[in-house]
Amino acid sequence: MQTLWQDLKFAVRMLRKNPGFTAVAMLTLALGIGANTAIFSVVNTVLLQPLPYGDSARLLYVSGTDRQSGTTGIPVSFTKFTAVSEQSTTLESSATFFSFSPSLVTERGPELVNGMRASKDFFHVLRVTPAMGRTFLPEEDETGGNDVVLLSDGFWQSHFAGDRNIIGKVLLLDGKSTAVIGVLPASFRFPQQFPEPDVWVPRVTDTPVARPEQIRSGAGYLGMIARLQPGVTLTRAQAELDTINARYREQFGSYADATKYTLAATSLEDSLVGPLRLSLLVLLAAVGFVLLIACANVANLLLARATAREREMAIRKALGASRSRLIRQLLSESLLLAVGGGILGVWLAAGLMPVLRTLSPGAVPRLGDAHISLTVLLFSLLLCSVTGVLFGLMPSIQAAGKDFQTSLREGARGASQGRKRGKFRAVLVVAEMGMALVLMTGAGLLIESFARLMNVNPGFSPQGLMTFPLALPAARYPLAEQQEAFYRLLLERIRTIPGVQAAGATTYLPLSGSSRFSFFCLEGRQCLGIGKDPIIAARQVSTGYFDTVRTPLLQGRVFTEKDIAGGLPVAIVNEATAKRYWPGQEAIGKYVANDRDKVQREIVGVVSDVKFGGLNLPDTEEIYQPMSQVPWQVMTVMVRSNANPQPLVAAVRAKIAEADPNLPVSGIESMQDVVSESIAQPKLIVQFVGVFAGFALLLAAIGIYGVMAYSVNARKQEMGVRMALGATPGDILRLVVGQGMRMTLIGVGLGVATSLALTRLLASLLFGVRATDPLVFGAAAVALIGTALAACYLPARRATRVDPIVVLRYE
Repeated sequence: MQTLWQDLKFAVRMLRKNPGFTAVAMLTLALGIGANTAIFSVVNTVLLQPLPYGDSARLLYVSGTDRQSGTTGIPVSFTKFTAVSEQSTTLESSATFFSFSPSLVTERGPELVNGMRASKDFFHVLRVTPAMGRTFLPEEDETGGNDVVLLSDGFWQSHFAGDRNIIGKVLLLDGKSTAVIGVLPASFRFPQQFPEPDVWVPRVTDTPVARPEQIRSGAGYLGMIARLQPGVTLTRAQAELDTINARYREQFGSYADATKYTLAATSLEDSLVGPLRLSLLVLLAAVGFVLLIACANVANLLLARATAREREMAIRKALGASRSRLIRQLLSESLLLAVGGGILGVWLAAGLMPVLRTLSPGAVPRLGDAHISLTVLLFSLLLCSVTGVLFGLMPSIQAAGKDFQTSLREGARGASQGRKRGKFRAVLVVAEMGMALVLMTGAGLLIESFARLMNVNPGFSPQGLMTFPLALPAARYPLAEQQEAFYRLLLERIRTIPGVQAAGATTYLPLSGSSRFSFFCLEGRQCLGIGKDPIIAARQVSTGYFDTVRTPLLQGRVFTEKDIAGGLPVAIVNEATAKRYWPGQEAIGKYVANDRDKVQREIVGVVSDVKFGGLNLPDTEEIYQPMSQVPWQVMTVMVRSNANPQPLVAAVRAKIAEADPNLPVSGIESMQDVVSESIAQPKLIVQFVGVFAGFALLLAAIGIYGVMAYSVNARKQEMGVRMALGATPGDILRLVVGQGMRMTLIGVGLGVATSLALTRLLASLLFGVRATDPLVFGAAAVALIGTALAACYLPARRATRVDPIVVLRYE
């Protein structure tokens, strides 16, 4: 212990004597360790930490799966949920939920809040106990039950100032008097990627998206969670779900979800972070490469420093120091550098965490909970220890292993680079180049993929388009005629605002990921019935909608004021529908009918395909119906204008207040923001990997520059002799640059081979580009070679200025 303490004190003195070397080494390591610490804190929170619920390993997420296409994540029906909850023996409990936006009347006026309807056992499944009050009673979950509400802690604090007497107070929610029965804990977070709910209410059968007869016949609109019985495996639960589903299909074959869909169970954690796992592991691998390159740079610095300390090592050997003693001393210095770099790195990571938590919060679930925890600190400590040994071991062995008599004899000249040391330094440079190329290639593929994603035609023009979501309270607008009249008159008022070019309304925004599907049958084909006929995404839009979003009309016409209730039922389909069901024919004039109401609708127009689910998803079949013929309670008003957004929003708000002063308006955003949100996750990954690839390129350039600069300094005598024998500056330039470029090309070759193997793992993250795209590989190699050439050229220019007379006289 005493010897270790002495080694550490001596190491501190030696590092203090060389502040420039110490600062450069620590900063290099701080960048690598800081980046690793920050990304690991995210990975630890999102992937490694269990969900914040009691015994969360037993929690499942249950969804529908399309038998034909294999599409997963489809909402389940209330009827199928009821069958599972009544028949399952492997599930301890189960619950359903769906999000909605109720209106709340407060002293500040009406406002839309984030709401969630959940069945009575929802909080029991998650093992969540309210901080105050209670959860839902069974009778409150029944049709006609009392209207009650649970508040989130944040909503309770922001709207009621943490009033301890909130229980029992009555809120006016969606026009109904609703009693507060509880407040949820501050630590509670909803386990899905929805806006965090402000209020929770019972009765999932109260929904504007499905009529009672649709709910009773298998309409899917619910999310479902469940808890496994103790000791039951996911495989066994899935087998039971398959059995229940088969029995359901036999008993209720005419239901909408009986034939087409089956049930699939996955862990609740996988349902949240499963699609994100590869992206986060790619980020972790990227920062790992950055750290390895940083270690190689510091190892090269230590090798150069070891050459300058050869005489010191020789004298210590001559005085009796053993090789192991010298290695231990040099490793102590390396570990101190690593610890110093680690402290700086953790400090950098701590400063980066607030930025990470606010960066695209919807792109990564649980990102807001990421922090520098004890686990992360232990990871950083382990990282410091490993890196200290990694970059310090080989230089220490080489410095302590040289014969002291040779070192003393050559020490005065200071030019003994040593063949082994030179080879090891070259190996480090080759490794740096290879790892940098791997990172650059991966970043290039992701950037190219993102660029192609951004070039996808979404089917509409987002520029100058603002969106205003509205939800008409059923208590004040119970009739379809009232709902249609409200939106029609509101749009007329909005179109009178100066600067407004067009205005329309739709049930579902493009790129929102929301849809309502209907079973339908075609003219001239036999209808098989609900659950057996093909499905199509149905949307209600107002007149002027297509002009507002600028979706091109390909054939026929758009909806007009003549398409009214009681008139000829009409519809517009997208190009994908026309091509699939009427290939080589004219879709205009054909008829389609919804399986439920059997109303024959004449197709009067065909429009371009619009991306509703995501820019990277294939086009799906869409049918548009006129709002005047099929009114809807919840719609989004869209306004196109070349005016400044702030005055426009104020003017539209005023028009909404004229139409209904008690109607809340919130969630206003531009369509450009909607587009940005839809690509937030790939954009985040591209940004981080791109930054890390830039760091890798910079560190690799610094590494080869340092090696070549040291080589030129060590070979001054050789350069002088060559020039004295007639070598020109151009010969010296080619000699030095050639040495550096040989290492670079070897590194590039190894990097290309490694990239070909590793980039295939990125295939699922790429869009429109192959994982082995030769252009990306070539561009990355050219960029790395060009950077290395510039880094080699500067020391080479210095070598051409060597005065042979001065060097030879000195030698």
